[in-house]
Parts: sequence; structure tokens; C-alpha cells
Amino acid sequence: MRRLLPRSLPGQLAAVMACALLVASIVNVGLVLGERQRAAFIEQTGGPIARFADAAATIIARPPASGRQSFEFSRRSRYMLQQTTPVADFGLARDQGVESRLATALRENGVESPVVRASVRLVSGADRIGRQLSEFMRDAAPGPLPRLFGPPRRSNEPSLEVVLSVQLPDGGWLSSLTHQPEPARGDAFLIGASTITTFVFVLGAALWIVGRLSRPLRELATAAAQVGDTGEPQQVVARGPGDVQQTIHAFNAMSRRVSQLLREKDVMLGALGHDLRTPLASLRIRLETMEPEAEREKAIRTIEETTVLLDDILDLSRQGRSREPEKAMDISTLAQDVAEDYAETGAPVTIGDMCKAVAACRPVLFRRALRNIIDNAVTYGGSARVSVECDSDHVDLHVDDDGPGMSALELSLAAEPFFRGETSRSRSTGGTGLGITLADAIARAHRGALVLQNRTPHGLRATIRIPLVAKRAAAQAAS
Repeated sequence: MRRLLPRSLPGQLAAVMACALLVASIVNVGLVLGERQRAAFIEQTGGPIARFADAAATIIARPPASGRQSFEFSRRSRYMLQQTTPVADFGLARDQGVESRLATALRENGVESPVVRASVRLVSGADRIGRQLSEFMRDAAPGPLPRLFGPPRRSNEPSLEVVLSVQLPDGGWLSSLTHQPEPARGDAFLIGASTITTFVFVLGAALWIVGRLSRPLRELATAAAQVGDTGEPQQVVARGPGDVQQTIHAFNAMSRRVSQLLREKDVMLGALGHDLRTPLASLRIRLETMEPEAEREKAIRTIEETTVLLDDILDLSRQGRSREPEKAMDISTLAQDVAEDYAETGAPVTIGDMCKAVAACRPVLFRRALRNIIDNAVTYGGSARVSVECDSDHVDLHVDDDGPGMSALELSLAAEPFFRGETSRSRSTGGTGLGITLADAIARAHRGALVLQNRTPHGLRATIRIPLVAKRAAAQAAS
């Protein structure tokens, strides 16, 4: 069910509003149509009931001469006297509601404790029972057909058949038959049109409100994802409802504070790096005359490792806020240049399959990430093979080695700062434990990811996956 829901806030709210309005509209239309049909039914049966109650009161007050079976009380009414009721003779379904209303009308006209029968149904001119009942009452009431039966109808024209009967004091029955025109059906169309109009306007208003909410929220999410990328505060134009504007103002203030803290941190680290490099350089100069030579080389190597560690820490602290501009470049060309540089120095680095794919990247940063991964492969795997694959959305830069690979725990911790494996990936092989961490940070700065996975039967594959230029442009346009 969740897969059918849209992912965006406007889409989800529109779907929920549409479903709620649809259910409410169906229920409302059902209730209104039911009430309209009930009112129309009462209106159509009200006239025959009132006329029949008047006729019954008159006949009971002044019984007709013996033998008369039909009586005409007005130009529209003629009734018949029989020993039985047509409701029983023709097996018609009784309508309890009409019988209750008929009994009430009779009591209001002075008929005490009336025994009544009533049947109401929708019939057509070709209905067999309706035709027999009409002929039965016509035979019992000789003479011209009264207006009670109305003008001749086409055989398939439907009408409402109303049969009313009351038992007289002598045990006989007074009955009448009325055919009323079929209830009008125009109300259903009008109610449906009114409901659809209400549905469209309410849903449109809801979507407009959601648009006012979602647009600034999307801008806020985009700005939040870029906080700290360039070192400058991300500011969003405050618009939308008051609560949303208040949230945007709070975000803008937070972004300014975060940027200020990052700048202060960079200044502090830069000063720290400068202050540490000076005594390290001075200490190395003094160690040049140190004896014995083995101790001197060991001390100098320690100072060099400390300098490299210091440089890596400073580089890591600046990742994500590089001021280097992005350029659209062929990743395969960049990767091939770096691999050839290694090959020229005699390093065991080879070039595999290359797929030309243009992506937006910062060349200096990207080369640093690729070098770190190649250094890692050569140091711990003995060799490195660089290749590039691409699909319609992303480009994958692979660096494969033939080393022992890594355990599941090591794969999960490889991007952590200062992490080294317990065996071959140790300090004895050199390095600071920040190479993979820097590569991962650079990949994320390019809105991509660094993925490490073991190869079969042995070896490790490091992949930098970043979006292509067209894909990134589409994502930025959508945001």
C-alpha cells in the first residue's frame, strides 16, 4: 500500500485529500439522493392517500345503495367496493410505511381503528399484474375511464402504481388504484455535477496550500544539504505561511552560526598547522647532525610521518568546503592521466576498460581521492587496476587490487578516521589511516559515494560513484 503513495508531500496530501473527498462525496450523494427519493415518494403518494381518506370517510358516513360497486367522488377519483382487497387478490407486496400514513389519514377523517392494505411499486405499461389489476377495476367501474387512470401511456413507459384499501364496518373493502408519473431523475445529475464541482474546488484549494508549504520546504532541504559545502552560509528566502517563515528564519540564523564556527575552526587549524610545521622543520635540521646514523634516520622518519599526518588532518578538516570550482570533465581521461603518472614512476598500476562519461567534479580534489585509493591498493594489495564504467545516471571509477581483501567488520570501518586493519593494514606499512577517509569525504562532496567490496576469489575493489552531468542538472532543476 505504501508503494502506491507518492513520495512527495504534495502528492501524498493530494492523494489523501482526493480519497477522503471521494468517500465523503459518495456518502453525501447517497444520503441526498435517498432523502430526495423519500421526499418525492411521500409527495407522490400523499395526494392519493388524502383523496382516499376523504372518500372512505364519506362512504362510511353515507353507505351507498346496495349493489353499487363503483363511485365517482370527483373528476379524478373513482373507487370500488369488493369483498376482498386487490392487494390480497394479486399477491402484491405490502408497503408498511404507506399503510401507516393511510391509517393516520383515515383516523384524522373520523375513521376509527381502520384496517388498511397498501401496495406501491414501479411498473411499466406492459406489466401483467398491473394490466390485470387495471382491467379488474375498470370492469368493476363501468362507464368512461376516470382521470384517476390518466391518459393512455406507451407500453414501456414506467409509472408508480399505488393501490389503497380499507376494510369497511360491514366487512367489505373499499379500494383504489392510481398510476402516478415516474419520479424525475434530473436531481441525480444535478447533485452529481454539484458534488464534482465541490470536489474540484476543494482539492484545488488543498493543492494550492500544499504548494505554498512544499516549495519553501524544498528550498530549505536543499540549503540544509549544502550547509558547510563552500564555507558560506546558506540563506533561504522566507516565504509561505507564518510558521514556515519562522522556521526559515531560524535556519538562516543557524546557517550563519555554523559557517562562522567552521571559519573559526579552519583559522585555528591553519594556525595550528603553521605553528607545528615550524618547530618540526627546525627539529629536523638539528637532527641532520645526530649520531648514530640509524637513530638519526629513525627520528627523521618519525618527523616526516608526523608532518604527513598533520597535512592529512588539515586536508580532512577542509573537505566539503573547497573553493575549487566544479568543471564538466571526462572522468575516464582524468583517471587515465593519474594512472599513467603512476606507471611512469614504475608503480604497478594498469589501466582497464574505460567508458567516456562527463561528470561535474573538482579536478584537484578528485585526483587526490583517486591517488589515495591507488596508494592504498598498491601498498596493501601489491598492484592497482583502474577502470571506468557508466550507465544512464552515474559513472563508476573502479580501483581493483589483488590483495587479501577485508573482513566485513573492516569494510564497515574502513572510512573511519585513523582506522587500520589488525594484520597487513598496520602502521608498519606506512600511512596515516586517513587516505580512505579523505577519499570518502571527497566522493560525498561530489554528491557521490565510496564503496568498498571484496572481489572473487581475492582482492578488493574500491569504487567512487558520482552522478553524470545530465542527472545532476535534472536533480537541481527538480529541487
